[in-house]
This record gives sequence, C-alpha cells and structure tokens, in this order.
Amino acid sequence: MNKVYGTFKNMFLDLFSMGKGFVYGLVMMGLFIVIFGALIYGFLLIKKLIF
Repeated sequence: MNKVYGTFKNMFLDLFSMGKGFVYGLVMMGLFIVIFGALIYGFLLIKKLIF
C-alpha cells in the first residue's frame, strides 16, 4: 500500500511541477513579447521624432 501511495504522490508532485513550469514559461514569454514590443515602439517613435 505504501508503494501505491508513494507512486501516486510522486505522480501528483510531477504534474504539479509541470503545471508550475508551464505557467512560468507563459509568463516569461508574455514579458518577452511586451518588452520587445516596447523596444520596437520606442525605436520607431525616436526615429520619427528625429527625422
């Protein structure tokens, strides 16, 4: 019974950590897109103001 309990506990912890990693990846990709978009917008704005 302990072996079954340990197996299910490990499966749950693995799924939980996979979910946390997935959410972390989504947040990091979202931040990357926002920062990259802001840099492009700023570059184009400065280019428009100078020329």
